[in-house]
Formats: sequence, C-alpha cells, structure tokens
Amino acid sequence: MDKSTEPSRRQRAYRSQWLRVCGFTWAQIASVWETDFPEIGPRVALRWAHNLSHQEVADRWNAADPGEPTMVKARIYQYEHWPKKGRRPSVAALYALARIYQVTARRLLTEEEYALYSADDRAEIDEIDYRQADPNFNGKRHASAGGVPAFPGTVEVALPTLSRTRDRRLFSGTEQLTLYARESDLILSEAENSNVGGSTIERLNNELRRIADSYLKVPTGPLSADLRRVRDEALRLLEGHQPLRHRRDLYVIVGWAMTFLGWISTDLGRPDAAENHARAAQHFAEEADHQGLLAWTCKTRQMSAYWDRGTSGAHTWAERGLRSAVHVGGETEVMLASTLALDYARLGRVRDAHAMLRHAQEVKPGQTDHPGGPLSCAPERALSYWADAYLVLNDPARAMEMAIRSVEMSRARPERVRNMGTERMTVLHIVRAHIDRADLDGAVEVLTPLLQTPPELRAAPLLLQLGEVAERVPSAYREDGHGKVIREAIGVFRAETVPRTEG
Repeated sequence: MDKSTEPSRRQRAYRSQWLRVCGFTWAQIASVWETDFPEIGPRVALRWAHNLSHQEVADRWNAADPGEPTMVKARIYQYEHWPKKGRRPSVAALYALARIYQVTARRLLTEEEYALYSADDRAEIDEIDYRQADPNFNGKRHASAGGVPAFPGTVEVALPTLSRTRDRRLFSGTEQLTLYARESDLILSEAENSNVGGSTIERLNNELRRIADSYLKVPTGPLSADLRRVRDEALRLLEGHQPLRHRRDLYVIVGWAMTFLGWISTDLGRPDAAENHARAAQHFAEEADHQGLLAWTCKTRQMSAYWDRGTSGAHTWAERGLRSAVHVGGETEVMLASTLALDYARLGRVRDAHAMLRHAQEVKPGQTDHPGGPLSCAPERALSYWADAYLVLNDPARAMEMAIRSVEMSRARPERVRNMGTERMTVLHIVRAHIDRADLDGAVEVLTPLLQTPPELRAAPLLLQLGEVAERVPSAYREDGHGKVIREAIGVFRAETVPRTEG
C-alpha cells in the first residue's frame, strides 16, 4: 500500500492501546486494521496491532530463539508480502510469529495462503496456538468494556505470584478480602483453561514412536531435527496452561526426546553431548516421577560413560537405572539388568555378572511405556547383550548360540519395528565368537555383508566394535589369510566412515 496512506506509528499505538483497554484480543485488533485497510495481509495487521516495526519483530524473534542464523527485518518484510512476492513463512517461522503475536498460526494466513501448504504442514499449523499468552483472551480483560477500571489489583494478579508485590496497606480489610476472592476466581479460571488436549499428547507420542521406528533405517540428520522439534513444541506448550496430568505428559515427552537425542549423539561419536542431553532428561524424569524414563536416562548415561571413558564409572549408572527399572519390570528391567551384567563382566566381576544374567533372564513381562526403537528391549536385544557378556566371560559357544538366535528373531520381524542398530552389533558378536573359536573363515563369511552398511547408517559404536574385532584376530593370523582380510576390510570400512548429522 502507499506509505502516505498508512497510519502513523503514533496513530497505531493510540488505537491499539484503546482497543486493548476495551478488552480486545490481539487477533481482534488485527481484524479491525484489516477492515479499515483491506489491502494489508494478516501478518501486517498483527504487527500493527502490536505497534511493532520490522526490526522490533526480528529482535523479539532473536530474543526468544537465540543462535545462528539470526532473524533480520528484511526477512520479516518478505514474510509479510508473500505470496505476491517475498518468501513463504516455513512452519517453524509460523511458530515464531504466532508466539510473538500471541495468536494461532492459522490467524497468520489467509485462506488462499493456507491452501498453498502441504496437508502435513496444514495439520501442524492447525495445532499452533499461543492465544493463552494474550491476557485478553477468553475474557481476561484489563478493564471493563466501558473503559472503567476493574477492582484495584486485578491487573497485578494476572499471575498469582505478582499479588505479593502489591502494597496491601492501601486497601481496607474488606477491600483486601474482596481482592483475595477475585484472585481465587482468576486462578480457577486460568486453571480450567488448557492449551493441551489428549489429541496433542497422542500426536507427540506418535511422533516419538515414528522416529524410533525409523532410527538407523534412514539418515540420522532429519530424525535429529524431528526430535528437537518435538522437544521444543512440548516445551512451548509447557509455557501455557494445562491440567496436571497433561503437564506431566509433556514433561515425559520432553524427557524421552532428550534421552533419544543423547542416544543419537553417542551413535554419532559424541558421548560428551549425550551426557548433556541425558542429564537434562533425568531432571524431567524426576519431576514427572516416571521410573521408566528415569531408568532409560540412566541407561543413556551408562552408554555415554562407557563409550567415552571405557568401563570406568559406567556400571554405577546401570546400577542406579536398575533401581528405577525394577519398579517398571518388563523390557526396561531386562535392559538395565543385561547392561549391568555386561558391565560387571567387563570389570572382571564374574560372579556378579552371572548373577545379573540370571536376573535378566528371569524378569517377567511388564509394561512397555517407552517410544520403542533403541529405547526398548525386545527379546532379540536382550539376547544380544547376553551374548556380549558371555563373550567377555570367555564362553564363545554360548555367546554364538544367543547371538544367532537374536539375529534370526530380528530378521523375522516386520521391517518397521526391526532394530537395525542392535542387529548389526549382534552380527559382530557372531564374528567375535568365530574368531575366539579360531574359525576365521566363518568370521569372514558373517562379516562381509555387514561391511555393505551404507555410510549414513554407520553408528560410532559399530565402528568402535569393529576396531575391537580387528584387535581380536590372533597375532599369528594378522599378516596373511583370512586374518589379514578381516583387518584390512575393517580398516577400509572405518576409514571411509565419518558419522554425519546433516540431513
């Protein structure tokens, strides 16, 4: 539109402030501007409603989401002038703008613009809602519609904790009691409002399961980004109001997402980063009092410690995790008991290792309150851990038997739920067992297909385990024959592999 016909910033400020006093929401004020200036779009109207410049919107964006790349005013301008020119806002951009303007993402788009997004994007856009951040939403007005100020103190108690900052000596005893009663009404009103429903919790949990089922079957980079998006959406929702049961659900979702990010970080060769994720996830597990999640955060910290520092200290996390896991039973208890058995074997605590193997093998089926994928322990995964423990305990015959059973069970499963990370590691247990039994021919036969794993699906622990396999070849066989073939093939495989995070 012609700049000369635009309302000045002072005019916008006066009108928007008056409408706010009258109880209008930000979305309603934007509608007023759109009515008077039909040529502007919803994103311009919302910026006018808040009386912000392009630079101020960019500044708020960067304050809420610090890091690189930073938002600039030119990009805000481009978003406002799409689709005639400019640039289409991504779903992530709609999240940010909706948060700044305290509206739904749908309110940022016209019908025609909304139709230009894919069906999946539209479904996600429909879920983005920051209206609860608007104090005027759902009738939470600063003043009555006639402009007469409400009872003294009402503004200050929009958040109950702020009521403590008011000087109550200005009120008589009767006025003060009336104020307290109004505060309780407000607290009840806000407690009954919710920005989260059962469908949102179900959708986020389904996202976690989808990511878990896809892990190490597709490139890791996009899955990491998806996990971060799930984590951040749950954290944004926690900024609003929801019943305690849904708040706990969101804590658990955040915890699972960060636990999974820890697992991925280890597989990408960064156990130090995994420790950061798992430590944060443990806080959410403890706040939610979710024993299953707490057990898996300990398992992630055990794994991070082992691949970062070897056997030193890793078993203490397995021990701690098992104390939580026994309250859950089932797969979670099997995983922590199996992990601890392997750690004890590595430490040379033979009797403890055998006792813990018996414990793991005697656990009865229980609840499966986890996302799946690497954060689960199906029977074939338990067998893989037991095979590894028996290898360390110098029982290659029993280890091979269990490892072969594990691989057969895994390959019989539908592709969607097959744990490829565990399966590849278990194949290496079979290779190690062949080597320990001086059957290098058999080792080469089993190892060769594994070395065809695409580079983008090669986890760092797999590379480390391959290094152990190469070292396991007896020195007498390293310079010729199958021993030389094994070591050279592994050397090439590891040299051409760099764990990648990009999508």
